[in-house]
Amino acid sequence: MTKFQPNLLILGFIVVYANAQCLKDITLTATRCSYDALLIAFQEKLDSDPLCSNKDATLELQSFFGSVDEAKVKISEACSAANIPFSAITDQGDIFDKEYYDGGTYYNEERESINEYGITENRLKNDPGARIIDIYKSLASNQGLSWPNSISNFEDKCKLNAAMCCFTQDRQANDNNGNCATPYEENCIDASPADNTDICYVDMERAPTSSRTSQGFAIFEKNAEEDSHCHGFAWAEDPTDSSARFSANNLFYVSMYDHLTARGYARNVPGAPMCACVEQMPVVTRADCTQIDIQSETAEFSLRTEKGVTNLTATISDLKIAFNSCQGANNNNNDLTAYYERLVDEGKISTEKQVDFQKTVVGRTYCYEAIDSFLNEKGLTPKPECRFSYPQECGCETVLQNDYRGVRNVTKSGLQCQRWDEQAPQKHSRTRKNFPESNLIENYCRNPDDETGGAWCYTTDPNKRWEYCDIPNCTGDLETSAPTQSPTTEEEAYPCSYDVDQADYRGRINETAEGIKCQSWSSQYPHTHSRTSARYPDSGLDGNYCRNPDSEPGAWCYTTDPNIRWKLCDVPRCDDSTERRKRQLRGE
Repeated sequence: MTKFQPNLLILGFIVVYANAQCLKDITLTATRCSYDALLIAFQEKLDSDPLCSNKDATLELQSFFGSVDEAKVKISEACSAANIPFSAITDQGDIFDKEYYDGGTYYNEERESINEYGITENRLKNDPGARIIDIYKSLASNQGLSWPNSISNFEDKCKLNAAMCCFTQDRQANDNNGNCATPYEENCIDASPADNTDICYVDMERAPTSSRTSQGFAIFEKNAEEDSHCHGFAWAEDPTDSSARFSANNLFYVSMYDHLTARGYARNVPGAPMCACVEQMPVVTRADCTQIDIQSETAEFSLRTEKGVTNLTATISDLKIAFNSCQGANNNNNDLTAYYERLVDEGKISTEKQVDFQKTVVGRTYCYEAIDSFLNEKGLTPKPECRFSYPQECGCETVLQNDYRGVRNVTKSGLQCQRWDEQAPQKHSRTRKNFPESNLIENYCRNPDDETGGAWCYTTDPNKRWEYCDIPNCTGDLETSAPTQSPTTEEEAYPCSYDVDQADYRGRINETAEGIKCQSWSSQYPHTHSRTSARYPDSGLDGNYCRNPDSEPGAWCYTTDPNIRWKLCDVPRCDDSTERRKRQLRGE
């Protein structure tokens, strides 16, 4: 019995030593002032110290700070300790800055003019242009700015990790942006910025301190807002990530340097802030995007422990910040939605936040659906009888089938449809640009202009300009309006899956494992989303059938329950007998 005691004592000693703090008061140099960079520096130090039995940098950091999350907080505080207050940019106080971001200061309102003595007044490049350019060159590109939490537009560092500006006027001529021109008194009274988005609606409850009302809304159907320009940025949830550390620098660049000073863009969408956290902004189709890139940085970390408390300081040098067009997911650049999707794909922002983000930046063709959904929530408009039923299969007669989103591409007489983005043999104006909400993709039958006979298309026959398509009308009953014909394809006849994640499934199961009816993939009601056939053309997003376009554990769907966004479906696995039958069908 006694012969085992020494081993027990040795084991206990090893465990205690392995979990003890190996590195004491130390100074480390890292290539970035971030958690990841400090972790690398710790690892290099541990690997080079023969007296340290612990070679796990994460455990070593935890011995100083208690947890990874606490370490990130302390590192973020140390890295931002020398940041310049955001209020120093204008040096006119928080009230002025708040009014600027709501579109109501002389920065926003004044236009260049010549007074009675021939003296030029209100020249943007002088005031505040000269100051902003100086700050951009001397500070914003090589030193951190503090986030303006004291301004309600940006409080709590934005719940969705994104901010955006939407401009409606241009106050500067001769900069190749917008349509402000000289002489100012004649050609810059109500000038517009370069149009890059559609404003769907403004919900004034989103930003009551900016709209100065607790309720109210404005609807902008069919480009009623005229030319508008939106530009935003997003950042990681990790406070030590460069996109988060320098989010205030990005706010300055987007709102004051790139748009106010360089382009002369000013003024807000009525009833909304000019710049704010995304969740306070108008609902729009898209926005341009700027990302932060760190060209160089050196951080010297100093850790000192006194009476059990670790003090961390960071000295930053050789910092060079670049502001570049966002590189988004799927090679979609200069697009806020695509950049946000990239951050989600990289695990830097949660999918839950992405869901809420997409309720503000809804996508190029979804303004109508967003407006309709908003009004339905307010109880202000009835839905057509069969709206949002099965638009991949049939069209709603009460709206002349302009909700049809299927793939039929031949007319009633059998003529092939011409692509909407082509001008031969039929020249026309029914394009995505002119009818952005009509889903004019490929050569599929649509009804962008409310033809009384329903969905139609231009034909490829030079002698027949256009013709109606044979699209069935939906009945209006979500339970019965789906097609009932027998399956005709191999996939429909054997609705099962071989893939572990069921990405191959093309069957007709259209309810969740709990029995909740699925929402159609082409619909944005009751849940707005980006999983569309246009974005995932190879995923079989037809009708409201269970699919897996994005590598979830199995086939799934959005639900028709407004309180349950999505659920997995109960899709059966294919067995050997099914495989044999499929081979017989193929003649193998």
